[in-house]
Amino acid sequence: MMFYLDTFLAEAEESSSGVDLLLPATSELVAGVVAFGVVFFFVWKWALPALNETLDKRSSEIEGQIKEAENTKSEAEKSKQEYDALVSNADAEVQKIIDEGKQAAEKLKEDALSEARSEAEAIIEKAKSDSDAEKERVSSELKTEVADLSLEISQKVASSMSEADQKKLIEKFIKELN
Repeated sequence: MMFYLDTFLAEAEESSSGVDLLLPATSELVAGVVAFGVVFFFVWKWALPALNETLDKRSSEIEGQIKEAENTKSEAEKSKQEYDALVSNADAEVQKIIDEGKQAAEKLKEDALSEARSEAEAIIEKAKSDSDAEKERVSSELKTEVADLSLEISQKVASSMSEADQKKLIEKFIKELN
């Protein structure tokens, strides 16, 4: 049988045309198809399930990482919103503290001004009362001196006047009083 196969191959090689040059020999073609079938069977039976398992495992890991990344992203956005809220609250708190400080400073200013005014009024009042008391004292002293001087003058005038002149002067004085 080998002999026929060799003869067949020899005849095929001698009568080869252009297409025969492109196609492999029939024995090579049969051996290649059988080898491909064996390799395909082993790949399909053992390698393909292992490859599918590895791909499924990798796919589930990637999905887990994507979900974890989405969770991390949502937590980061939530943290950012909380941070923004804290910052805006802090800004509002700072503004509130500044406003309270301004109000306290204004109140202190008003208190100091009112205290200064009341002290000034007290000083003015004391000065007026001291001035009135001094006027009263000076007036009293002046009246005493005027009375003393009047008495001295009247004694000197009276001693130099006659009794009739003194009576006229007293009557004139009484008329002026009425």
